[in-house]
Amino acid sequence: MNFFTEIPEGQAIIHSRGVYRQAALFERDGSIHAKHGGGYVRLSQGGSCSAPTVRWSEIDVPNGAWKEVGHLVKYTPNAGEIAVAAE
Repeated sequence: MNFFTEIPEGQAIIHSRGVYRQAALFERDGSIHAKHGGGYVRLSQGGSCSAPTVRWSEIDVPNGAWKEVGHLVKYTPNAGEIAVAAE
């Protein structure tokens, strides 16, 4: 089973019902999730999330790259990050 792994220095701006907040980012099976309350929301294409009332407006992953693929937002770490994780 794959668990949520924190994306180093990754952050997103998410909002729900007009309230914006900064959230830490996590990766699971290549998809990006944002910390929300006591759990996580999966970020999807076009600013939507797995929770219908939550949307994302910005993503920052300084140690990697993100890309909308299909209906998901995928994370790719930099080559240096992959080498450190393999050690």
